[in-house]
Amino acid sequence: MKYSEDSIEGIYVEKKVRIPSFAMTYDHSHIYCEIFYLKSGSCLYTLNDTTYNLTEGDIFIVAPGDSHSTRYEGIVPCERIVVYCEIEVIPQKFFDQNPDIFEAVYRSGKVILLNRGRLQLESIFNRMIEESNFPDEYSHQFLIFQTLELLLGIKRSGIFVYEKPVVTHGLSSDIENAYRYIAINYAVPLTLEEVAKNINLSPTYLSRKFKKVAGITFKEYITYVRIKQACQALLTTDDSITKIAFDCGFNSSNYFKDVFRRINGVSPRTFRSNSKGNELGKIAL
Repeated sequence: MKYSEDSIEGIYVEKKVRIPSFAMTYDHSHIYCEIFYLKSGSCLYTLNDTTYNLTEGDIFIVAPGDSHSTRYEGIVPCERIVVYCEIEVIPQKFFDQNPDIFEAVYRSGKVILLNRGRLQLESIFNRMIEESNFPDEYSHQFLIFQTLELLLGIKRSGIFVYEKPVVTHGLSSDIENAYRYIAINYAVPLTLEEVAKNINLSPTYLSRKFKKVAGITFKEYITYVRIKQACQALLTTDDSITKIAFDCGFNSSNYFKDVFRRINGVSPRTFRSNSKGNELGKIAL
């Protein structure tokens, strides 16, 4: 992609199909944020000498200045959509109200989308492509609004699977499979044995490797995912705290409240109340 500030006014969207043997032969970086969505196929995404496996439905956010490259694999064509955005075009007020999103665009990482959010985000990507391909005098403003919608959707429906990586050990496809299974099934009871069975590993091996690669235990990660989703529900719905607790995989509302307070420093009710004053809570785990 040849970047031209005059032609794209800070936001550029492209959709391409790559054959599995295509590989970018060099690392590169740029001054803008990249939001990479793999609609179909699989690829290897290398960021600052660390390689991530992306499969259909995954997103990768590349912060300005981070060196990266891609290599496509598998047996089917790989379709990807990429949004390139200068941070300066996003209103500062939006970042002030959503500090977690500000952190996300300045911290590269892979995002696994929950099933409920993928269709919504694909709709946003498609609308952005249409605005880019058939621009008029309003397209730039529409692209700004759609970028904000995209970022909000990613935070609502995405699991940032490497928010606590131990990169010196590299990244493991075994652990990625575990992350994905947890992201899809966090709302139901999960055990180490069940997850290990579904990704064809022994429970002992999964437990040991999870701690080594992720930097936190299997149980801590499940709790992190559930509390993250509870935070989103508290901010975006009027559901009762008891309903949110059970919807997010907790079998006791009292236990949920205790865990929530331990991680966030406030009760779920206070967290929701504070958010109404635009003081969004942040997950500390």
